[in-house]
Amino acid sequence: MLRAFVFCWIALVGFAALAEDASAPKPEGMVLLTVGGLVGKSNRGPLDPDRDSTLARIGADFKNAYAFDRGMLLALPQGTVTVKPPGSDREAVFRGPYVRDILVAIEAAKVKTRFVAIDGYSGFLLPEDIDGSDYIVALEADGRPLGLNGYGPLWLLDTREGGISGGENGRGSHVWSLVYMHLGE
Repeated sequence: MLRAFVFCWIALVGFAALAEDASAPKPEGMVLLTVGGLVGKSNRGPLDPDRDSTLARIGADFKNAYAFDRGMLLALPQGTVTVKPPGSDREAVFRGPYVRDILVAIEAAKVKTRFVAIDGYSGFLLPEDIDGSDYIVALEADGRPLGLNGYGPLWLLDTREGGISGGENGRGSHVWSLVYMHLGE
């Protein structure tokens, strides 16, 4: 009897840890960004390969995550950067929430963060990169939403560099067509 009680208690505690945070806002519009891994706050459950086919295709795997729609991202503090995108003959002003504020909003652990594009391309930032710079997840260029053919729906950019080149092994890469962030290894 005691063994059954202990088993039930462990199962209940385990399921509660995987549950969504009821107080966390849920997306009302189309989800643009999903953050999985070591999130402290969650507004969605585990990866469902049928419902989340794009995330599954790019190798996302999580027990719980936080999903952001455009309105949720716009509600966070915004930064800007002016850069000349590859293949363009002119500069544009890109605007979006700071990465650090996205992570604070979901009570994320300070760990290596991987940024993954819709085609599977990825880059990463270490906690010191995020703390020591002003990376943004750009939503728009010159006041217009980024489209899939225009580096969107989201583009990771560093406002302090003003450039778009990445570092060694994908560290600091300015991932465009961003759809997923993973916290931790």
